[in-house]
Amino acid sequence: MPEPILEVKELVKHYPLTQGILFKRQIGAVRAVDGVSFDLHQGETLGIVGESGCGKSTVAKMLVNLERPTAGTISYKGEDITRLSARALKAVRRNIQMVFQDPYTSLNPRMTVGDIIG
Repeated sequence: MPEPILEVKELVKHYPLTQGILFKRQIGAVRAVDGVSFDLHQGETLGIVGESGCGKSTVAKMLVNLERPTAGTISYKGEDITRLSARALKAVRRNIQMVFQDPYTSLNPRMTVGDIIG
């Protein structure tokens, strides 16, 4: 099997919860994404589906490096994009994009779910 174009391994994003004004200390963390892994090969399309607040947008933001992962790796064509310089990252972003879908305009009640997804 050919090498995947996009390889995500054990992606984690936790946002710290802090307390205090002058001396902030971490009292917990919000687990937005916890252990997401997938491979995307040439010719494939990836759709991330889930309930509101489950981390779909956070995963997408990490894939284009708008958010830094707490742990895990994101490799695009064999290169870890979480460690790229700003110039190299700009070139990678031309090939990766996220498309957010508005469910109210995309769901046509006259179509079947299969037709809508297709």
